[in-house]
Amino acid sequence: MSCSGTLKKFMEGKGFGFIENADGSGDVFVHFSQLTSGGSEDMVEGSEMTFDIAQDERSGKTKASNVTITKAGSGGGGGYGGGGDSYGGGGKSYGGGKGGDSYGKGGDSYGKGGGKGNRYDAY
Repeated sequence: MSCSGTLKKFMEGKGFGFIENADGSGDVFVHFSQLTSGGSEDMVEGSEMTFDIAQDERSGKTKASNVTITKAGSGGGGGYGGGGDSYGGGGKSYGGGKGGDSYGKGGDSYGKGGGKGNRYDAY
């Protein structure tokens, strides 16, 4: 059965995340290896996708399989240089990276978390 939904959360370091099922039945586990094309770098939060529901043989829980991205997500706010200032990091050039926060956490144009920056200016 083919379903549709939106990538709600993706943990790139672990290669998995959760799709919010459009039918309201709850979130579905997804591993990037189930993409019909592309790789983990294509798993951007907010992306719309279609998928089949399968049973995980090991855990017995439901998971997404045969996942196709139908509309790429923006990955958050910020654009062309991203947000952030002397107190925070920012997105790297071109695109919708996550802006920095007051502790220096930022992101790049794919919305992935960046490194930790300096909290205060070094005169």
